[in-house]
Amino acid sequence: MKKSLLLTSSLMVLFLIAMMPASSVASGTGSVEPAPTPTPWPNLNTISVGNNKTCGLDGAGQAGSEKAKLNRLKNRFRLPSGNFQTITFDALLALNQGRAEEVSGKMKIVDFPTSADQGNRRAVTLEGFVEKVFVAGCSKPTKPKNGKPGRKGGESCNCNTSIANFCDVHIDVLPAENTEHTDGRNTFIVEITRRSRLLAAKGLLSSNVGNDWSASALKSKLEGHRVRFSGFLFFDTDHTDQAFESDPDDNIGRSNFRQTAWEVHPVMGIRVLP
Repeated sequence: MKKSLLLTSSLMVLFLIAMMPASSVASGTGSVEPAPTPTPWPNLNTISVGNNKTCGLDGAGQAGSEKAKLNRLKNRFRLPSGNFQTITFDALLALNQGRAEEVSGKMKIVDFPTSADQGNRRAVTLEGFVEKVFVAGCSKPTKPKNGKPGRKGGESCNCNTSIANFCDVHIDVLPAENTEHTDGRNTFIVEITRRSRLLAAKGLLSSNVGNDWSASALKSKLEGHRVRFSGFLFFDTDHTDQAFESDPDDNIGRSNFRQTAWEVHPVMGIRVLP
């Protein structure tokens, strides 16, 4: 009788252990993490940019135009089908940067990557030292003056909004903490879009800095730290004449403020490193 009860008890214990998740058995705690609820990926084709105004993937670009195609690249909001591949700063500089050439008696940067360049399709991870986090591309519209057209406002990709909450967060990244970066030399750019911030707020993007990706929240968490950014590679043609890699002497067009027009934009993952 005692042997029968002992056998029955042993079988019951084995049954209960078999029914427990492997993670609970291994930890010996018996606590089980709740299974995450599957979340449909949000449709962010059209989002609000403030003042009762919405903005599609084309931004303020005319449908089918090169500007609209570039805006669509900036406004990507779905994760890549494969993994993010590591890219180094040297590898970024080895990509096509365009070249200087005299056009109609004026030096310009030509033959730079367009929206069709395959580099713009790459999902990459870039690791560096964060020097500065700030909101940019948020200028206010101006009226025509002295026969010159007024400025429309913020960036075309954001439908020219000048409301900071809907503009992109720009992050200046250096290869290393003590890298010389006077006038933007050796400064690389990564950008967080409004769509990325909406995804992060839902906990859909990989991060060890929380789900608030606003400039104010990230400033204290990223500045002065080495950080790994994951996202899509993008050549920003708006700044072809403002990069030292294509204009080493800074004598073409506007003043340089960056090393290359290649950037990670949009950022889809953030991890502060030890």
